[in-house]
Amino acid sequence: MNPPNDGSPQEDARYHSYVTHHIPWYVRAMWIAFWIGLVWYVVKYAIPMARNYF
Repeated sequence: MNPPNDGSPQEDARYHSYVTHHIPWYVRAMWIAFWIGLVWYVVKYAIPMARNYF
């Protein structure tokens, strides 16, 4: 096993190009779709099953 390469911070930062913390639109779309799906599931299945259970 090779020893770790402890380079300078400038060498380490060479491969990182963070410009902003902006979340891409498709990640936001997936997040919105998840919550819409969750609400749909609760209304369609969870509430009727809870009525039968209790």
